[in-house]
Amino acid sequence: MRILLCALMLLCAASISLAQITPPAQRWEVYLRHDDAVDTAMLSFINLLDGEMTSVEASGDNFSLTKSGVIFLDNETSTVMLAQSDGSVRAHPFIRFMPDEAHIDWVVSRDGDRIAWTIARQLDDNSFASTTWLADSDGDEIRELLVDRPRAGIRLLPVAFREGRDQLIMEARANDAPEASPYRQRTGLFLLDFRSGDLVSRQLPGEQTCYCAYGFGTDVMLRLRPESGGGGFAAEVFSLDGGEALVIPPPLETDFTYAGNLLLSPDQSIAIYALSRVNDESDEDGAMRTLLARIDLQAAQQDIISRPIPALARPIAFSEDRSALIFTIAAGEGGAWKLRLSDGRIVKVADAAYLGQIIEA
Repeated sequence: MRILLCALMLLCAASISLAQITPPAQRWEVYLRHDDAVDTAMLSFINLLDGEMTSVEASGDNFSLTKSGVIFLDNETSTVMLAQSDGSVRAHPFIRFMPDEAHIDWVVSRDGDRIAWTIARQLDDNSFASTTWLADSDGDEIRELLVDRPRAGIRLLPVAFREGRDQLIMEARANDAPEASPYRQRTGLFLLDFRSGDLVSRQLPGEQTCYCAYGFGTDVMLRLRPESGGGGFAAEVFSLDGGEALVIPPPLETDFTYAGNLLLSPDQSIAIYALSRVNDESDEDGAMRTLLARIDLQAAQQDIISRPIPALARPIAFSEDRSALIFTIAAGEGGAWKLRLSDGRIVKVADAAYLGQIIEA
């Protein structure tokens, strides 16, 4: 009995000792501030445990968070870069973009564990050959996922991972597609299923002919369809597997001509998006006004949840257990702002744009 008691005491002591030496996961909030006067940008990593901040210069596009750090495309060298919370900035260790390649696009899974990227090469006949790769965030497993035949004026690019599935949503995009909206519009979407050794491709539900804003959850796809005659945007809700459609009428505001940055809550109960319009069509500066709209998928209705914002606004993330929304604005005071969903109160939370959180084990 005494031997058993001693063994139990030793086991408990070992467990306590192990707990004491295992450091907690490091959580970093990441912000991006642009300085248009000198065409540079500054990434800031703020440690949520001790408040420590690390900042690095990082000028480029398509800033995306992974568990390894922030990746972006350097504007000057056209090199894919990796910035990390220790202040280091270096060429990405496994994503390469060569001078003879025309386009690179990537997407990161919501948990930051996976990344998919597509490189398009322009051939002599002006067609594009696209190759898509898949990897985990540290590059231990890299897989060539899809080699697409040359297409005249069409390139492929990844759009989103389907959460909880080995599936990737892709877009077949005309290279000269007009960017008529300040928000990303998509068309020609299809799904790649890579669960088995054989890659399976299928078109997503709904006609894939309009340039629309999309949002994706585990089981649903949302699309903002402009109503004829400038009547706002209806929300089309599709099952990613079954294709059933529900159409939710637009909110009462009808004179806002752009819609995008559609953000679906993790529990798929609501979605938030931005409605924008030019303040005055004669305004040479193209000043924007934005409203934030909510789609209630359970009640099948839309409503406006913010006062007019005198700038272009982009919803970024839900916060405070989905009771608040973080968004950025692109002009005026800029920075990151928080909208409380219960009463529409808006407060500024940072002078820089919020990119999200990185969790380092």
